[in-house]
Amino acid sequence: MSKDTTEAALASYEILIRSVGQGIREVHGNTTWEAVQSRAESLWQLYAVTTGLEWPQVADRVRDAWRAAAVDDTQP
Repeated sequence: MSKDTTEAALASYEILIRSVGQGIREVHGNTTWEAVQSRAESLWQLYAVTTGLEWPQVADRVRDAWRAAAVDDTQP
């Protein structure tokens, strides 16, 4: 995938990427990224075939969504 194509795909699948990160947080609770990263990667593999995006292309965004979900947990 070219850089432009990858960026377009990332933008197109942003909701899915965010959902994976948030879902890992919901299922595994407040832990460290290191403790859940392999689970997140395994989950993403289910979507890689459909999206064309491999784990290295989405890992940072999934981690960011995972972190953001912890902030959301503190909201009333």
